[in-house]
Amino acid sequence: MATTFPYSWTRTKHLTLCPPSSHGGDAADHPPLPWILLDVRAYIADRRNSTTATFDLSNGRKIQITFCIAPPPLVSYICAWSPTTDPAEFFAKEPAVGFVNANLVFLRVHSDQIYDFVYQASSSPSLKLIHNPYSPYNPYHYLRRIDNVVVLPVPDRHHAGAAADDDSGRFCVSALDRDRRFDLGHFKLCLYDDNSIDHKWSHTILLLDQLRNPPDKDTVLHLTEKVLILDDEQPLVAFVDLWRGMVICNVLDNSTPGGSSYMPLPPELIDKRRTYNSCVCRNIAIVNGRLTVVRLGIYLDPDDDDDFCAWDLSTWSKPVTCLDNEWREDFMIESSDVSVDDTTQNVCLLPKLDGCPTTETLQLAHPTLSLMDAHIVYIMGKVDISDEKALVLTVDMANKRLQEVSVYDGERIVNDFDYAYTQSTISQYFTEAAAGVKGSLKRPLKFHMQYPHKRLGETISRSDPMDLHEPLQLDAGSDMGTKDETEDSNNPMDLE
Repeated sequence: MATTFPYSWTRTKHLTLCPPSSHGGDAADHPPLPWILLDVRAYIADRRNSTTATFDLSNGRKIQITFCIAPPPLVSYICAWSPTTDPAEFFAKEPAVGFVNANLVFLRVHSDQIYDFVYQASSSPSLKLIHNPYSPYNPYHYLRRIDNVVVLPVPDRHHAGAAADDDSGRFCVSALDRDRRFDLGHFKLCLYDDNSIDHKWSHTILLLDQLRNPPDKDTVLHLTEKVLILDDEQPLVAFVDLWRGMVICNVLDNSTPGGSSYMPLPPELIDKRRTYNSCVCRNIAIVNGRLTVVRLGIYLDPDDDDDFCAWDLSTWSKPVTCLDNEWREDFMIESSDVSVDDTTQNVCLLPKLDGCPTTETLQLAHPTLSLMDAHIVYIMGKVDISDEKALVLTVDMANKRLQEVSVYDGERIVNDFDYAYTQSTISQYFTEAAAGVKGSLKRPLKFHMQYPHKRLGETISRSDPMDLHEPLQLDAGSDMGTKDETEDSNNPMDLE
């Protein structure tokens, strides 16, 4: 049973049925990709390949999910479809991608109800519905926020040598929900076992001030925006607040969570004033066995009329197997250190300053770590925050150079630099026939286009609900202003 929710006032007016035409991946052209950048908003399109999985809902409708992959810095994406229903009637908004790990992806589909699914990549891809028995008006319902959910593979112990990514299909879902009956610092560690007969949820009370190495009682605010699995065997999970620190616990241990702990971020990164929207300037991932954090800093000159914007990137890390170790600062570079030349792929997409391509006239946000090389970071850039397209810059911090530039469709980013894409290793589990559409979409060597600038500041009016083949158009926003560091703000454009 899905969660009932009234959508009369939340339905997206213009669904995006037009996936990027410049790429879609063709696995026959390259070995399986070790990882991808995955768009967190699905497109509504009828795409089918060997990654396609379907699920029949109890109301007779069907949902179809397909992955179209491409190597970074291109952004891979999901196509959702309803083969038996008018998509304008079925989808209230684009499906959202939540937690991703190995061959599992958490998906939220907004229709007449909220449907939460777990997609599992395998030789026979599957889509399973998560049963949430409570109404959103009930304070005890589960999966309140998509960004504090984790999906854990549960291997089939009856088969010798079963791995965490086997095809048994069993999984658990967990979430760290704030217990709204009490003050800040009270949480419920919720657990759902897909293999249970009655699909019931359970929960354990977790108090921040009772954790090992607890945070200051006066600053116990914790707002999860990212979840990482630190140890698949235990399993040990980190619920990360990228402004302050992370709650680390074994989510399958139903006893008193005395073994749970709190680990603060590096002191240089802790900001007790900020809440949410950390993805605009921060990212965290496990790269080659090290828990790694990246921060993007922006420096605006209010007296500069040329929109000159200096920036820096810095990373910290520690081994996942020794979390008691101190954080180590690995890299720190400034924009003036980064070389941009003719060896930068697609350098023609960059704006120019004094006749030379540059990144310092771009509005930058959304740093994202490579899952293969901790010194490689992807940054989103726009000439103007209301531009309908964005650039993805591949920055090599070790060699202080810009490796590559690509284009990302940014029309659907409502808040200009909102959460756009995440890292995923699901591409490792796709077969050679998995990518693209009938093998027709291949990664281009170059983008034969100029950088597209501002939207026209208008919305699309569609009298026919099926006339949905244009991308979402939003009213033009305003330029990024200078941040006053003395003010607290939750504005997603409020960079560090």
